[in-house]
Amino acid sequence: MKRIISSVFFFWVITSFFFVEAQHARIGVISDLHYTHPALIVEKGKALEDYLRRDRKLLLESDALLRKSVENLLCEDVNVVLIPGDLTKDGELVGHRGVVELLSPLREKGVKVLVVPGNHDIDNPDAVSFHGGETHKVESVTPAEFKDIYSDYGYDSALSLDEHSLSYVNEPVEGLRIICIDACKYRDNTFISRGAKKDSCVTHGTVKPETMNWIKNEVRLAKLLGKQVIAMMHHGVVEHFDHQSFFASPYLVDNFEWVQQSFMEAGLNVVFTGHFHASDIARIEDEKGNYLYDIETGSIVTYPCPYRVIDLSNNHLDIQTKLTDSIDFPIPSGMNFQAYAKKMVDVGFNEMISALISEYHSSLPVYLPRWLKGIIRIPDAEKFTDMVLFNLSPSAVEMLVAHYGGNENNIENAHRHKEELLLAIDSFVRDLCKASAGSLSGIIEKLVVRSKTIKKTKQAVSSIWENTFLTGKGVVKGRLMDNSINDLNYLLTLNTNENINNGNFYANENVNDEVEVKLFSE
Repeated sequence: MKRIISSVFFFWVITSFFFVEAQHARIGVISDLHYTHPALIVEKGKALEDYLRRDRKLLLESDALLRKSVENLLCEDVNVVLIPGDLTKDGELVGHRGVVELLSPLREKGVKVLVVPGNHDIDNPDAVSFHGGETHKVESVTPAEFKDIYSDYGYDSALSLDEHSLSYVNEPVEGLRIICIDACKYRDNTFISRGAKKDSCVTHGTVKPETMNWIKNEVRLAKLLGKQVIAMMHHGVVEHFDHQSFFASPYLVDNFEWVQQSFMEAGLNVVFTGHFHASDIARIEDEKGNYLYDIETGSIVTYPCPYRVIDLSNNHLDIQTKLTDSIDFPIPSGMNFQAYAKKMVDVGFNEMISALISEYHSSLPVYLPRWLKGIIRIPDAEKFTDMVLFNLSPSAVEMLVAHYGGNENNIENAHRHKEELLLAIDSFVRDLCKASAGSLSGIIEKLVVRSKTIKKTKQAVSSIWENTFLTGKGVVKGRLMDNSINDLNYLLTLNTNENINNGNFYANENVNDEVEVKLFSE
């Protein structure tokens, strides 16, 4: 017994000696840069126009937007910047080199910039340049090249490197360790030039079991040394609206429920993500009281072009969201930049939906109940597209724009917008049944409206507009999910007590959007 007591005392003395919490840091977050190097646009023409027509991103403006983002962060006097992936349009080597060049003013001022890859960034078959009416393949980067290019942006100063991915740990400010996680599946990308049937860039992500073991060990070590720990990765790990894993699964890691539980059990409470181009904060809590916050930051090249500034003072994480208000790029006279960026989403939505329907039209029957597949015939792609756009386009665009911006429920007439989209869904079902079920359309319509897919669709719409989880009152598989959080301005309080050796985690929520998070319990 004396030996045990002596060992515990010695262990406490050693860990207390190393116990160093970050006292102050000012952290900037920009995400999904999708930098399109000017050299990729050799000649404007039909190829570029076709590409831009089916994309929601401000790619031509990406150079100006990244320069402005760097300028904004310098003005904010940050000393750490996190960039959770999709640094380039499609992983072009020249694009990555351009990103490093444009980020260099931050490093020159002493700012520690940390990056992780996104699904667009490595070994991408879509890396092309534009030459009038055609595109030409250009060089992408390998994982090793990515690590080398961004050697000054997290990798060379890493305290630990994962052997199974491009994940690493960095301590940009004494006392604050950041687990930078690579969850991308670029090794599954396919190339016609390598013998595949088609070029394909995988959007999905996953955390490998080996990488998860590494993450757990790094979190334990950091906590043992009394460090504060947060994480960054491209893909989400917590759903941000009801049924996101059903309708937008590529934006969550494939094994997201296992990942979130593993994070919580390890004591990792905060992860900064991107990918969806929306600013949203979601929280999940397990039955033991463990919490995880997924702080998703919108893209700098998609309306409203946000960036986040987080003040870490003692144990407080104060999250503020700001918007780019101007760029050095010609926009229509009399229009401010935010109005311009919003209009580009409005204009691009219909083309984006048309392109998606064209690409995935053959797989649409998968979403029909089995008993309906023999009754309903999905109209041809052109007719189905017209049906979708006629019924859903205006209301769906309103929801998309609102979700990108965050705090959807605070938008003027949010309830009316929600109800309009719910009615539009019914109208779409009615037109679909008339076009595909003939004389049985009335009966089939009633059945389709009651189907699980349509119910989930309406629940997802309501969840987004109300900025909260509605299914099971937010309880999913025993876990309490909360999205009724201020997506843009939020305060986290990270506290530790004297006992730093237990490694357990619990959280208590207070009023006024303040959360007290205790990293170590008695």
